[in-house]
Amino acid sequence: MSGITRTYIFNMTVLEAVILGIVQGLTEFLPVSSSGHLLLAANFLGVGQLGLGFELVCHLGTLAAIIIVMRREVWDIARKPLAKPMRLIVTASVPTAIIAGLISVLFRDALYGNMLVYCFIITGILLLCCGFAANKTAPKPLTYPHAAIIGAAQGIAALPGLSRSGATIAAATILGYPRKQAARFSFLISIPVIVGSSIVEIAFNGIGGGIDAPALIAALISSFISGLVAVKFMLKLLEKHSLDGFAIYLMLLSVFMLLNDYVLHIF
Repeated sequence: MSGITRTYIFNMTVLEAVILGIVQGLTEFLPVSSSGHLLLAANFLGVGQLGLGFELVCHLGTLAAIIIVMRREVWDIARKPLAKPMRLIVTASVPTAIIAGLISVLFRDALYGNMLVYCFIITGILLLCCGFAANKTAPKPLTYPHAAIIGAAQGIAALPGLSRSGATIAAATILGYPRKQAARFSFLISIPVIVGSSIVEIAFNGIGGGIDAPALIAALISSFISGLVAVKFMLKLLEKHSLDGFAIYLMLLSVFMLLNDYVLHIF
């Protein structure tokens, strides 16, 4: 998508922070790409390219949301760090880290949204494939090779516009797992990704990126609340419904973005 700037901001109103926090919280777990929608929302609001410090604060809000909603699974895994569930998460996290790291080095320009519309289209196609491959049987044991494949899908989703949850749920569903089981594993493996990226960001850039404390607090709270809503909504939705509606939304959004680039020029 053209028109997305790389101007970093240091002044943000509380209202803008709330809006962006809500966008982050909802789209982190809805299969539509949080990074892509944050880029769009920031550009639409005219606040420029968001710094990683601000995104970090929003991610911390969504991290708290997923831990609270899945607290039983998280607690069981934490109590038995050498058991299979933890080993599966580690197996998924290794390819995620490798692929995401390579993308950040080799495709750095894409992280600013240069391929956004095409990545939205790819996510939509993945979600449609997820519907065709839907397995409505009971959950089955997750294997280590399959965990690695799902983790690789999560790593590729480092590109803005490629939904992390969408890619991982689609990968798991195509591999034969029921949608709800796929979603729960997808949400669990998001935890080490958020924690790891947060540690790296704090180590190199600190928290906030120069944005005022009230705006950061507002973003943290709004991303947390909207994240809670999104996780609960997705787990409930996938009990009986497909992700086709999100696929249609992404296709329509992509058409609008192309029209905006070449005809409308709204933002």
